[in-house]
Amino acid sequence: MARFPLSNMIRTELRFLLPRSLIFDAAIYILSLPFYKLCLEVPLGLLLGTAVMFLNIIILGVFCEHAVEHRAGGAKTLMFISYIIRYLVCGLAFIAGVKFSCVNLAAVVIPQFYPRLAYTIDAAVKKRKGG
Repeated sequence: MARFPLSNMIRTELRFLLPRSLIFDAAIYILSLPFYKLCLEVPLGLLLGTAVMFLNIIILGVFCEHAVEHRAGGAKTLMFISYIIRYLVCGLAFIAGVKFSCVNLAAVVIPQFYPRLAYTIDAAVKKRKGG
């Protein structure tokens, strides 16, 4: 069986975010029903936005790992390249949300906040449990 090309750290983060993202997507879709009824624009936007969010996490993780390996001179350059690529991907997704009527722009943008929301909720729950 072929080894998955991502590191354990990145896979752990993706496993943490995947179920929470699905829950957030379902909640956003349910909240959008009174405004958009049963349409494809919101689910397609959520799908695109969530995919971009995961791609963003993967790119960030891979580049961070490479930057740690190249501490001397190349780390800043690698992180800058990561920054440009990640914002280019986000920008292209947002442009798709504007240009294509089959994709809801708000539904593309909202998943970009899922990681912050997931980690904030996780920290609050751990603090409340005393952990």
